[in-house]
Amino acid sequence: MRMMRLRRTQTWLAAIVAFGMLPWLVQRTVNAARPPSINADQPLWLVRDGQARCTIVAGKDDDFAGDRLRRWMADHSGVQVNVLQADSGPLPKKGCVVLVGSVVSNSWIRKLSDTLGLQASPQALTSQGYIAKRIHHDRRDWLLLAGGGRDGAIHAVADMINWHLTPANKGVSIGSCDTRQIPRMKYRWFWTWDHRMDWGGSGKVGKVMGGGGTYSKSPEAFLIDYKHCVDYMADHKFNGLIIWGFLRDTHGGVEASRELCRYASRRGIRILPGVGTSGYAGYYFEGDHRFNAGTWLAKHPELRSIARDGKPTDSPCPSNKANQDWLDDGAKWLFDNFEIGGVNLEMGDFLVCHCDVCKKARAAIQSKEPDYYKDMAISHMVTLKTMRKLAPEAWLSYATYTGYDAEMMRSPPKFISMIPKDAICQWTLTHMASRWPADVRPMTKHNVGYLHWCNSSTHTQDDFYLQSVLDICRNAAGAGFEGLDTYGELAPDRANVEIFYLAWEAFLWNPKMTVEQFVDQRLGRLYGGSEPALALLKVLPLVRTRKLREDPRNCLQACKLAEVALKEATPNGHPRWKRLIANLRSYADAATEQLEKQRRRAALARTGKRIDVASVKASDEESRGWNAAKAVDGNVKEPEGYWLTRKNNPKQAWLELTFAQPEKINRAVLFHQLNPGHYRSLDYSISVHLDGQWKQVVAIKDNQQAGWVAHAFPSVVTDKVRLDITRSAYGNRMGVGEFELRLVPGTRSDQLP
Repeated sequence: MRMMRLRRTQTWLAAIVAFGMLPWLVQRTVNAARPPSINADQPLWLVRDGQARCTIVAGKDDDFAGDRLRRWMADHSGVQVNVLQADSGPLPKKGCVVLVGSVVSNSWIRKLSDTLGLQASPQALTSQGYIAKRIHHDRRDWLLLAGGGRDGAIHAVADMINWHLTPANKGVSIGSCDTRQIPRMKYRWFWTWDHRMDWGGSGKVGKVMGGGGTYSKSPEAFLIDYKHCVDYMADHKFNGLIIWGFLRDTHGGVEASRELCRYASRRGIRILPGVGTSGYAGYYFEGDHRFNAGTWLAKHPELRSIARDGKPTDSPCPSNKANQDWLDDGAKWLFDNFEIGGVNLEMGDFLVCHCDVCKKARAAIQSKEPDYYKDMAISHMVTLKTMRKLAPEAWLSYATYTGYDAEMMRSPPKFISMIPKDAICQWTLTHMASRWPADVRPMTKHNVGYLHWCNSSTHTQDDFYLQSVLDICRNAAGAGFEGLDTYGELAPDRANVEIFYLAWEAFLWNPKMTVEQFVDQRLGRLYGGSEPALALLKVLPLVRTRKLREDPRNCLQACKLAEVALKEATPNGHPRWKRLIANLRSYADAATEQLEKQRRRAALARTGKRIDVASVKASDEESRGWNAAKAVDGNVKEPEGYWLTRKNNPKQAWLELTFAQPEKINRAVLFHQLNPGHYRSLDYSISVHLDGQWKQVVAIKDNQQAGWVAHAFPSVVTDKVRLDITRSAYGNRMGVGEFELRLVPGTRSDQLP
């Protein structure tokens, strides 16, 4: 009997081989061990013709992710899809199952992952990574949105609604989907001041650069602004929100901030309050509160830090044990009362205390690093240790206010060994971005970088960032950074701001993505197709910076390119192209008006006969091209046409012009920098040389005028004129674009004696 069975099997196998059926048999066997494939070109409908065709099954900790997906489908189809909690009962017998969660929170994800070998564990994906995959298994369709943890599930849903799901005709569908995503940068943060937030809350928005500022918006605007911001962050995979001015009486104090923290935590966003350990008012930025530095020092004036001139300041001394204990008590209060995810510590911009205790403490630190670094370490090393005990998983960051360089790598500052190694060092990369030190890496163990980009306080609110975001993300990743943070104070209702945020989202997650891929995969979906979106790569470079937008020709050329792209775009892209075109036209109109205004001002200011200068000298000059002669060469282009001192924080600077012979003058004409804040002279005077002495004829304080400015004075005959600058908008250097002396005829004082 066995022999007969063997002969039959041999005969059957011979037939298989003879007729070429062996590959079919092998493939049939493989297919039996894995789920049948689906047609990647055929859409999977989750909602169709106003009817739900799916059920969302969310893990026990994934209520926000499941509900976010439900709300999005309802908003775009008008249909409410059911959301079930995993393990709450059997699955529906019909329809696609959308699994949201992780192998820990959702048993169905765990079973499917084990069956199909998907490697969806937290160890494989990290807490922030995810798998998104269409599967046909057990005779039904599944859409798997599996995160390594709760945050990963939120990110999976965010990417679904932004880049994969397609709404159409009371329906929602998805095409092919099989992706595994793990972020390169762990920390993807927004940095904000409360009074500058512009996300829809009513009231006057602040624009001041630097610490503080008055909160002039309505009290309820605080929660409106920040909740809108948090919603956007959750939908675009950002995960940390630094808030300076976190606690103020003027926007609700403790209760408002508690509500915001709860709101953000549910959405996977960590609130990171800004805490000033010396400057910036401690834990409670504004109000009569025991953890407000002003309130504390009013009761203990002896604990104030001392300025260089020996006078007490409004900041606590960093070395004083009583102040350190106060900060420890405040840390306990903060972590006990608010559902925060960490902090962002600052000393107060480059603050140094000159009391005897601090001098002695700094002297004990044997290094040549700046005194500010030493005071920072003395203060932060105590507070950060306390915070770590209180919150083992918190993201504890501190700001250096500086970048780093090769010399620091050769001889690391002592603060690095004094501050706990598990703290996150925030380096300022703004000035490093354009000249990145390729072979230099940060010396601290955990690092994030901070950029002053796309913000009203730095006058970059209209700038376009794309290639620069990619470059800094790649450079930072190459240097071992774990994250980056930049301003998040502007709502993405302007083209440049939206592109800015979308670029951060994409390149922080994957710095290897190219600009072309970003345009194709992201902007193409928003701007009516990949081909029309590619026009942005020609449009944006024309208007990228304020200086480029000052030429109306650039704006008009960009506008023409955008109008062509609008015609080629599908209807869903029209709103964004029209918005961009409106922005470009406004830039062109503003540039044209400004040029005309400058021409009129120049003609008016430069009236009369210009007096030739025989020689010019200055108290100091930048040898790299901004020498004293630039102030009299007639060129006012920024910055190449300027005289500037070296970047050495001068207290004053002077420029002296000498004529070939005594000349009669009655007008001094200056050209101040147009770019706000760039070394514009605020306080200055002009003097003429008479009888061997200098006589002041012009004195200006708090100058706010850019461009050409004329100062008239009674006619005088002199051979030398001097400009003295005592205060500049940026204190690290001084200078002026042009300095002319003129004689305006037609006044009685023009008559020679």
